[in-house]
Amino acid sequence: MLIKEIAGKYQNYVIEMRRKFHRCPEVALQETKTCCMICEELQAMGLTPRVIHGTGVMVDIGDRSRSGRTVCIRADIDALQVAEETGAEYASENPGYMHACGHDAHIAMNLGCARMLCDIEKRLNGSVRLIFEPAEEIAKGALGMIAEGALDQVDTVYGTHVWGNVPAGVFSAEAGPRMASADFFTIRVKGKSVHGSLPHKGIDPIAAAAAIINNLQVAFQREMDASEPTVLSFCQIHGGNTDNAIPEEVTIGGTTRGFSGEVRRSFPEIMERVIRDTAHAFRAEAFLDYRFGSSPVSNDEECSRRAMEAITKNYGPEALTLQKPTMGGENFSEYQALVPGVFVFLGIANEELGAVYPNHSSHFSMDESVLIRGSVAAVQYAVDFLGEQQ
Repeated sequence: MLIKEIAGKYQNYVIEMRRKFHRCPEVALQETKTCCMICEELQAMGLTPRVIHGTGVMVDIGDRSRSGRTVCIRADIDALQVAEETGAEYASENPGYMHACGHDAHIAMNLGCARMLCDIEKRLNGSVRLIFEPAEEIAKGALGMIAEGALDQVDTVYGTHVWGNVPAGVFSAEAGPRMASADFFTIRVKGKSVHGSLPHKGIDPIAAAAAIINNLQVAFQREMDASEPTVLSFCQIHGGNTDNAIPEEVTIGGTTRGFSGEVRRSFPEIMERVIRDTAHAFRAEAFLDYRFGSSPVSNDEECSRRAMEAITKNYGPEALTLQKPTMGGENFSEYQALVPGVFVFLGIANEELGAVYPNHSSHFSMDESVLIRGSVAAVQYAVDFLGEQQ
C-alpha cells in the first residue's frame, strides 16, 4: 500500500491546520488552548483522545491484538517567546509569541496522519499511537509523557522535524547521531560590593566572571578530545546597575552540547573545578547550577532503513538527502532511550516563497505544500512496521 495514494485529499487540511495553530502559539506548559484544539480535531474524526502530562494528548488508532505491535508517531506542540515578523495573514495573534520552530507544522502533520490512519484503520495490522507533546522547548515534555503512559506497549517511535535549511520536500533520515545533548547552566559569582574608585577595598565579581568565561573556553579546548564535537556557549551575563559601583554578584548563563554520553557527563565536573579555582584566585566565590536537559538524538539503524524506504517508495530516492548532525537539541531522545526509533528532518525551505530563514527566526516560514509528505512518510513507516513478519 502506497500511502501517498490516499493522501491527496488531506493536502489542504494539513495546511489549514498548520495555519490554525500558527495563529495561537502557546509556550511550554501553557498549551491549554492548543491541547483543546487538538482534542476537538481528533474527536471530530470519531477518536477518543486522552489528555496526559497537563497539556499533552495521545490517541490510539487500530487494534494492537491483530499483531501485538504498536507504533508511536510523535509531534511537539509548544511555541517560542519570539515576536513574529513574517507579515503572514495567519500570523500570531498572541503578541510576543510565535511558532518559530515549526511545531505548528508538526501538529498539523500528526493530525494528517490521524485522518489517513482512520481511512485505513481496518487494514492496520496492529495499532498506531499519536502523541502530541508539550514543553519540548524546555526539555520537560517527553519524560512527563512517558511517565503517564505514552510509550506503554510501544514497539517503535517515529518523529519528524521541519527544517529551514533543507530544500522543501526533501528528507534526512540517516542512522546514528542526529542531534546533540542540550544542557544548561547558571554560574553565580559572589564578590564584595564597593565604590568603583576603590576596587582594592572590595572583591570584583565582574573581573572574576570574565576570567571564568575565558578559562572555561580554554579548558574545553584543551581537555576535550578534538574529534568529539562539543559546544560551550555563554548566552547571558548580568551584574551591577550603575557605572560607579562594583556589584556584589554576577550571574552567567549558557548551554553545553555534545554527542557522547561520556563527554557530556564530564562537563559539570570540569566546569565546577575551573569555576571554583578561578574565582578563588580573585578572592571571590562562585557556584555552578548545572541542569541536564535533552540527551543526544541517535537514530536506530533498522528504524532509519525503514524510514528511508517509506520515503523512497512514495517519493523516490531523490527525496532523500544527507545532512550533518546538528548541535541543536531535542528531547525526542528520551523516547529513543526506551524503544528503537527514528527522527526525520523534512526540508521546508523555498526561496521563491521567501522561506529562507532558520528555525527560531522571527521571520521563520515554510513551504506548506510539502507538509503532507511528512504525514505520508510517518504513516507509511507505521504501516510497513506493522506489516513486517515478526
